[in-house]
Order: sequence, then structure tokens, then C-alpha cells
Amino acid sequence: MSLYYQPSNKMPLGGVLLFLLGGVLAAAVLAFVYIYAVWYIPFVYINFFICLGFGLVLGGILLLLARAGKLRSPKGVAVLAVLVGLAAIYLEWSVYLTLLFNTETTGTGRDADTSTSFSAALFGDVLTHPAAMWAAIDKINATGTWSLKGATPSGAFLWFVWVVELVIILGGAYLMASSQADEPFSELTNEWADEEALAHPIAYAHDAAQTRASLETGQFRTLLPHVAQSAVAPFARLKLHRVANDPGCQYLTLENVTPKVDDKGKASESTATVVQHLAISPAAYDELKARFGTAPVAAASAGQPEAAVLK
Repeated sequence: MSLYYQPSNKMPLGGVLLFLLGGVLAAAVLAFVYIYAVWYIPFVYINFFICLGFGLVLGGILLLLARAGKLRSPKGVAVLAVLVGLAAIYLEWSVYLTLLFNTETTGTGRDADTSTSFSAALFGDVLTHPAAMWAAIDKINATGTWSLKGATPSGAFLWFVWVVELVIILGGAYLMASSQADEPFSELTNEWADEEALAHPIAYAHDAAQTRASLETGQFRTLLPHVAQSAVAPFARLKLHRVANDPGCQYLTLENVTPKVDDKGKASESTATVVQHLAISPAAYDELKARFGTAPVAAASAGQPEAAVLK
């Protein structure tokens, strides 16, 4: 038996179809939103963040579809996610070219006014002619269509911008969807494990390798409560994964957390995984839940340090 959770790599046909159909439908809607936002928002500098939002939202939807379809193969889901991501890119280019081809300019000089509208018939024509679409993209690359600091990007630089766009969209779809497929799943009860982040922080694992070795040998008593010295003191967070009706589906994840506060007082944190999805027994699960499942109690009223109260 493996020390860590191992996905079964099962891909139910119904789940695959749900993922592909739902993913392409979501990609189509997001493609319209993305292109219209890029087209009508005049600030080219925020296009990167709009693109990032496209990739993350698509990835989030694919994550939910992978969960709903009970897809347990990270590699299989990754392939499906890339296919949906490519469909999203194809669709957003189809929408963009439709708007571009349907552009009309009235007036001249300073009085010139450019407008466009969406044509379903033109969109269908663009969508069903990939070779013509590629020729149009290549022609656009030679001249460019938008300006940056008075210059119109074209050629190699514009290809680079488009490749970055592609990587962001595919990356969001790939990373988020495949991460869900790697989550603990009970083959006995056919359901995903529930995840709970225990309320009491754990002492920071300064030696991650030693902590990992201790936990792998069942030395859970080496996990100690975190005693806060300051608001930005590093600590560890313990997560438990469980399917209640499957005693063989109990897992532990431990991550180091480093809180940060910027110059404006905004708090954030960075995390680093120490152990992920380590198999534990029901008894170990109950022990850890009892020790760290409750938030630390303020000890000031009792006149005792927090560490004493926790014993």
C-alpha cells in the first residue's frame, strides 16, 4: 500500500462528455466576454489581466466539471483541458476576426468614427474556415491592429504577445483542472473526500524533509501547536481529507505558511507544501482532529501563556 494517495486514473465516459461539452460551452461564452472586453476597453495595459482572468475562470469551470464528472486521471484530465483550452483560443480568434471584418469607418480625419457589430453568419463562416482564419491572422501580424506608446506591434513581437496569451489560457485550464483529478477519491463509495483545514495552526516545519520522514513513520506527536509571537510569524497549516464511510480514505496535508504585510498594510501569505495526501489511519485522523481541530484559546484572562493552556 502506498504511503500517499494514488489516483485510480478512471475516466467515466459520462464525465468525459460532460467535461468536453460543458468546457467548450464555457469557452464560447468566455471567448465573447474576453474579446468584447479587449475590443472596447481602451487601456491596452490591462489586457494581460483580462487574459489572465479568462484563463483562471475557464480553469475554475473545468475544475468543477472534472469534480462533477468524477474524473480521477490527472494526465487524462490535463489532455482534455488542453483540448478545451485550444477550443477557447480558436473561438476567441473567431469572435475577434468577426468583429474586425465587420468594422465600418465613417468620416475622415479627426471626424472619423469606427464601429463594429457581431454577425452570426460571418462568425459561422469564420469558424468553419480554419485555413482562411490562419491566413487572416498571418496578415494581421504583418501590420498589427493596436498601438502601444505610439507604435503598432507587429511581426515577431506580436507573435510573442499571442504566444503569451495562448500559454495563459492553456495554463489556467491545464493546471486547475488536473489539480482536481489529483484530489483524494474513495473508490468504495464513489465520492470525493471532504477537506478540512484544522483551526489551530501548527509549528512551522523548518526542516521539511525531517518533518516528512516523521509523519511517514506515524510520528504525529512531532506536530506541535504554533505559538504566535507576531502577526507575521511563519506557521504550518494542517489539512485533513476524509470520506466518512470509507475507513481507507483518510489523508493528511501539511503546508508551511509565511504571512506577509505590505507597506499599505495589506495582508497576504505564501505557502509551501511539506506533505500532501499522506495516508493515515482513522485513529490518527481522530487524534489530529482532537488536538488541532479547535482554534487557540486566548490565555491572557487566565494569566497563563498560550503554550501552557494547550497542554
